Amino acid sequence: MREPLRGRLHNRERAEARVLHPRKGPPPIPGLKPRVIADIAVGGALGALARYGLTQAIPAARLGFPWNTFTVNIIGCLAMGILTSYLLGGRPHPVARPLAVTGYLGGFTTFSHLIDGVYTLGDGGKPGLGIGYAVASVVLGWAAVAVGLVLGRKIPHHDSGGAE
Repeated sequence: MREPLRGRLHNRERAEARVLHPRKGPPPIPGLKPRVIADIAVGGALGALARYGLTQAIPAARLGFPWNTFTVNIIGCLAMGILTSYLLGGRPHPVARPLAVTGYLGGFTTFSHLIDGVYTLGDGGKPGLGIGYAVASVVLGWAAVAVGLVLGRKIPHHDSGGAE
């Protein structure tokens, strides 16, 4: 019998805490650390630039399905699953999570553009397409994260302490 979702999520949170804070005892008190802020800022800037470039490369009709934002968000969900699973499976560099997950993927994906697309479609007389866009984004985004979690577990980890 499968463990209930709530239990699986709690186990994932505990595993994440162990990976992010491998020392015994309670995790450190969060605070504003200049290095972490810089890592997030650099990752966010790079993610936003990548999103801009990709959305410019994918055409989007004024009142048609917003393929550019949809594609960016689904790719971001897949990457989130891969990175989360991979980082939980090993001992990531302290820069990895703030730079890649919080910064890069935070700047790359965009919930506000998804909502803007839903509004634009509805305001343009296509509320059904807007609702379909919202539902497809959530369902396929969830599926992309799930696929990414599976793929991330398959990436081999290299022992940084041993000889190659």
